[in-house]
Amino acid sequence: MEKSLIYFRIKIIIKSLFLILFAGIIILLIFIIFFLNKDRRFILAEDLQGTQLSQFMFKVLRKQYPDYSDVYHEQSVAYNKRGLYHEGFKLLDKAVLLNPKKHLGYRGWMKLEKLKDYKGAIIDLEKLNALTPNDDVQGENINYLLAISYQGLSNYDKSKHYYERFFETTDSATLNLKSIVYVNYGTLLEKLNLNQEALKQYNISLKGHFKFSEAYFHKAEVFEKLGIKDSSKYYYKKALHQYNNGSKLKDVYNEVFNELYESDIIKAIPN
Repeated sequence: MEKSLIYFRIKIIIKSLFLILFAGIIILLIFIIFFLNKDRRFILAEDLQGTQLSQFMFKVLRKQYPDYSDVYHEQSVAYNKRGLYHEGFKLLDKAVLLNPKKHLGYRGWMKLEKLKDYKGAIIDLEKLNALTPNDDVQGENINYLLAISYQGLSNYDKSKHYYERFFETTDSATLNLKSIVYVNYGTLLEKLNLNQEALKQYNISLKGHFKFSEAYFHKAEVFEKLGIKDSSKYYYKKALHQYNNGSKLKDVYNEVFNELYESDIIKAIPN
């Protein structure tokens, strides 16, 4: 009887401890979600991005600090990563409204990279360029992003203008790491029937560390236009070789600008 009483008391103590622990966790969560310093809460919600807790914390922060633009921006990221652009852009638009200088670039980049909305990207990027000229957006020079946006709209003269501004405002060390820029510029020059200048750009690209399949492919195109068939065939085959070795521009999340596919190369190789 005495042993049973002892066990009963132990069970009561253990249950009480668990209840105290559970209540403590709930109180701690309430404190973190509602009362912790707003910047620390933002960092925590950012680290938990994509979870229900993160989204709830962002909603609380928006309610408590309706002018906190970073919250709208960061909450939009999880939606946009999942392709829920309608929900994501409603939040991102609010961030831009609150602080255009800080968030216009990201929205313009999103329109360019995710939506292929070249016109919308140009509007945002040109507004930002007026506020902070020649700035970087998501690690890319704004002039380059404007160049490919206009190129995507087939406004080749305007695109060429921004490519030239990009080359003028970018140091040589950075250019050496951006060999794909020369390829995209070369494709633009081809559209303007400046084939020799385009060929020069492809050659510059191939002098860099990354020997992209795209550079060989478009170089082959130029030789084909110039009627130099042997060289054209050689570089098409070289493009296929590089492609199969994984040396091509790719992004696991997006279709890249001027995306090259294996079928494009195979189709171009003459019999």
